[in-house]
Amino acid sequence: MKTRKPLAGTALALSAAVALAGCSGPAADEAVTGGTLAIGLDTDITSLDPIDNLVAHQSTLIVGNAVYEPLFLDGPEGGLVPGLAESIETDDLTDWTLTLKPGLAFSDGSPLDAEAVIAHFERMADPESTCLCQPAAAQIDSAEAADDTTVRLTLAAPDAAFDRNLTRSLGMITTPPEGDGEPLGAGAFAVASTEPGASVTLKPNPEYHGSAPLLDELVFRFLPDTDSRYQSLSSGTVDMVWLHTANLVAQAQTEGLTTAIANSTTATAFLNTTRPPFDDVRVRQAVQAAINREVILEAADQGVGNLSDGPIGSGSPYSVRTDYPEFDPDRARRLLADYGEPVAFDYTTDARPQSAQRAAVIQQMLADVGIEMTIDTVDAATMDTRMFGRDFDAIEFFTSAYGETDTAMKSIFPAEAPGNFAGYDNSEVTGLIGRAAETADAGERAELYGSAAQIIVDEAPILFYTESPSGFAASYTVGGIPDLSEHNVISFLPSELWINR
Repeated sequence: MKTRKPLAGTALALSAAVALAGCSGPAADEAVTGGTLAIGLDTDITSLDPIDNLVAHQSTLIVGNAVYEPLFLDGPEGGLVPGLAESIETDDLTDWTLTLKPGLAFSDGSPLDAEAVIAHFERMADPESTCLCQPAAAQIDSAEAADDTTVRLTLAAPDAAFDRNLTRSLGMITTPPEGDGEPLGAGAFAVASTEPGASVTLKPNPEYHGSAPLLDELVFRFLPDTDSRYQSLSSGTVDMVWLHTANLVAQAQTEGLTTAIANSTTATAFLNTTRPPFDDVRVRQAVQAAINREVILEAADQGVGNLSDGPIGSGSPYSVRTDYPEFDPDRARRLLADYGEPVAFDYTTDARPQSAQRAAVIQQMLADVGIEMTIDTVDAATMDTRMFGRDFDAIEFFTSAYGETDTAMKSIFPAEAPGNFAGYDNSEVTGLIGRAAETADAGERAELYGSAAQIIVDEAPILFYTESPSGFAASYTVGGIPDLSEHNVISFLPSELWINR
């Protein structure tokens, strides 16, 4: 019997817009059309092409959703919400049938049909592709356009979570790029202009398949400093901001701002296992044992959030926890004594205040057990270059991936995974994750993931620090903000947003 993959309800619940503390004016309670909405983000969008991953990060996913609208969106409790697709079905986890909504078109009027989807999948699957979705695309053994709206896919091996890949870059169908230009999408908005290092401006896409956006213009501004970005709401520089620090999320909610928040972000660090000192498990375990995560939670997150215990986020549909090693500086010293050599390394991080606070606390903890850690603060572009080039000793990684267990486990931990920035290679872990992909039984999959997660935690190629809420906060003039409290990922269509000045 063919199994229809479960989809969450297609309507996103709207939260009431409430007055911003300290501002005058009534809360807008009915949608209005027109106007410009400005959103402050923490990441400079240097490329709009999904193959370059920038529009698929947690904080910038709203940009990708606006321009491309993925085939599916992340829904409540780990479900899927239809985007450009109507459904995806499988009866054996190997053969999949993807059905598109009828009448789709790119912003230039050219059809977004089954052939366009196949061309996009092939582009992402190219061995030279830089997309983190490349392995997911490469597992498509054959693709056939049964008709304009139906794509039949056969995978090289069963994959119970293949559909989860269609919420980000792999599901953001584009036209083939021409020259140095950006590809086109079929989302509710099209790119009007870009100003590198400053902003991206979008206009409504006249070819959009759904209801026309309520806004005349949507502007994304690059505001890297967390506190300044938050203050830009009251100054009127922007109408809505991305928040990824737990204290500001709490402040926004206390002040009565409209928010779209999920407990979705994990602070971690990759340790480069391909070169000294972290090619030795004793050094990795020593660093892990020397770090008091409770202190990090207080110093960097003002005590708001949870401790992370591994690669299965607390919001994951798989309720599996690991036995994460306790803070034990004496154990760290024993491991270092057994290693027998001085340990010094560079810790790469960005300039966000939260990152600086976390790094400073870790530096002191490691010094207490005799490890010399040098903090190397770089910009976001350099962070990405070093991470993808594996040009680091240790590098901070702030991500929402661990709430999406199926895709995170497959894209980060197998030896050849594109997100395996640590260079971690454990055949047992790779095998457990492979077996999990082959079963439709969620309980069995959870058990396999749990076994893999415990090995990962024990061998420490990644340090897991804290989990914190993140998302968007908006002024009282903004409406259409969805309730994401039951979501693991901050993902929604900005076509539903409106502003009433």
